[in-house]
Amino acid sequence: MTTGCHSAPAGDEPGRPKTPPALSGVSRRAILKGGALAGAAALGGAALGLGGQRKDLLLPRAEVSDIHGAGGTGPIRDIRPGGFDPTAFASRFDGGRVSRLPGGQTLREYDFVALDREIEIAPGVWFPAWTYNGRVPGPTIRATEGDRIRVFFHNAGSHPHTIHFHGFHPADMDGVFEVVEPGQRFLYEFDAEPFGLHLYHCHTTPLRRHIHKGLYGAFIVDPPGGRPPAREYVLVMNGFDTDFDGGNEFYAVN
Repeated sequence: MTTGCHSAPAGDEPGRPKTPPALSGVSRRAILKGGALAGAAALGGAALGLGGQRKDLLLPRAEVSDIHGAGGTGPIRDIRPGGFDPTAFASRFDGGRVSRLPGGQTLREYDFVALDREIEIAPGVWFPAWTYNGRVPGPTIRATEGDRIRVFFHNAGSHPHTIHFHGFHPADMDGVFEVVEPGQRFLYEFDAEPFGLHLYHCHTTPLRRHIHKGLYGAFIVDPPGGRPPAREYVLVMNGFDTDFDGGNEFYAVN
């Protein structure tokens, strides 16, 4: 959801649960700091300790025990590859190409391309994703209630895909039945309504697999009067089954 940014006091607040036992080998602050990813987004804290992945990034247990009671003020391992900035990733909104229709209605146009692409969901951990515009999640698009939306969709992937936008729009623009085969194109056109924070995702069966592989994103529709000024972020969470055993080994938030 979109939300204003509020500063929080350092360390554990009274009444807040402590780090669960499964994560006792790393401080809460180290988990949060170590969560920045390139391409996929921020890594869920538990992922760093799974399957022996990059254990050199974890703080030694003795080091953690000395600092955790003070709220975690010790050394931090920076694992952001390539200078990736998760804050910028989560606050980047695409307003499209803006023009006016003859009747005065605002028109916003977007380009979406479905691409097969490997993404790095943790340092040294790659996932064969299906993406919108080469990223997971797809771009966060933004409009105002009542705007006309046009999405030019090109399926450059290896499987049939669609884009299903949550909200109110004609059935033939709903991205459920009009499957777009590899190499084909489709034009989605509808009015942005109602205002709120919505999801979009591929609706091709098997639905769960297409979403799990990365074909999802967020769609912000602002009310006609706008929103109060705020520092906004959109966080979308997904689980990644990296060994295809039916369980998620990694979780990513943008």
